[in-house]
Amino acid sequence: MSDYLAQERRHDCLDVSDLPRQRRGLQYVAPDGTARLFDLYYPSEGAPPFPLIVNVSGGGWYFGHPSSIHLGGTLHSAVRRGYAFASLACTGSAEHKFPYQIQEAKAALRHLRRHARELDIDAGFLALWSFSSGGHLSLMAALAPDDDYFDPGPHDPPTRVDAVAAMYPCCRLDMRDEDFHRIGLEPEHCHSGPRSAEGFFLGVPTEDAPALCARAAPVNHLRPDAPPLMLLHGTHDRVVPYTGTLELARRYREIAGTERLLTRFLVGAGHSDPRFKSPAMCAEVLDFFDRVRRSETPCPPERQGVDL
Repeated sequence: MSDYLAQERRHDCLDVSDLPRQRRGLQYVAPDGTARLFDLYYPSEGAPPFPLIVNVSGGGWYFGHPSSIHLGGTLHSAVRRGYAFASLACTGSAEHKFPYQIQEAKAALRHLRRHARELDIDAGFLALWSFSSGGHLSLMAALAPDDDYFDPGPHDPPTRVDAVAAMYPCCRLDMRDEDFHRIGLEPEHCHSGPRSAEGFFLGVPTEDAPALCARAAPVNHLRPDAPPLMLLHGTHDRVVPYTGTLELARRYREIAGTERLLTRFLVGAGHSDPRFKSPAMCAEVLDFFDRVRRSETPCPPERQGVDL
């Protein structure tokens, strides 16, 4: 079992040389007053303003940078469909601890909405599409829109989002080896102690902070008026067990209804499996966003119900 924080990580940028309309190195102001960078990409055709998809970089709340190679085909698929695509990376947990990164994600959303006109984006549709720990931050930002703990304010403009697609998100921060063993898997990384990604993010070992883990869990912030969600996870994920996403899906359906949640559990898929960023899967996510934009049922009747 490896130490997540000690492993080598690729920090390569995605090749975006074929995208003629882009703005790199834009800035928003983080809660501590520092400038944070983000990149913004536009469809090659059509006139602004464009509906916007925002990606919050993953990497265990520790690694990550805008326009990462880990985006795979998502960015290109989005701009080809007619969406603008913003990519950002919140401050790593070596510098700030929870809940700072959620506050920072909200600051970025507020900046995008406040400057929508000059950025050529449509503030009338803003969605989040993120992976792993970025999926966790996106879910938390979307599910707790008016909570002062996660957004000290001022709350203008609002940070509400219209939809969220979270791929293999961390839905619980108190996972243990037993959570993997129950589904026949051996965890890839340690999930307890101060060197776990979760404990480093929270600033305290998760086994010593059950109340903090509960506050950081998206499942504890569900509400009937939350935005439509699309949740995707692999059944062979040895980094984040799919059971947390399954629990979130079941509870959200109970609270908000079956038509507001779309799930895909890929049998045999691991963490960051290429299938999650394939053209076919990207098309499914974008179809979901399109339905929300058109005020159609996010989850059609034939897809309602839990997959597992």
